[in-house]
Amino acid sequence: SRKMIDLAYLNDITDGDVATKRQLIELFFMQADEIKQRFIVAELSDDVDEISRTAHIAKSTTRVMGINDIADKMERLQRISEKKETPDEYPALIKYYLDNIPTAIEELKAELAKLP
Repeated sequence: SRKMIDLAYLNDITDGDVATKRQLIELFFMQADEIKQRFIVAELSDDVDEISRTAHIAKSTTRVMGINDIADKMERLQRISEKKETPDEYPALIKYYLDNIPTAIEELKAELAKLP
């Protein structure tokens, strides 16, 4: 099955430095956890500004890890929620993050285990 992550960009920005790579991956896990909580709360409270802010963070963090499917969806969510457009799309885009981020995290954990 096709992998969700592509670590080319991460390898590029860390210049292959293992300690930095490990640090950024572990930071990503914490951020992903926070993003999940923020999305859930923002959606429940119908806070479009918070959805937009969270989508921005979700986009940036997933992009660094090369999780481009999710990053693209988060970019769309950020764009439409900033303009308060097509709110009927927000739930599905948020759900895409929540449903798919665990798989990406599993793949990253496998990569982490391979690091020297």
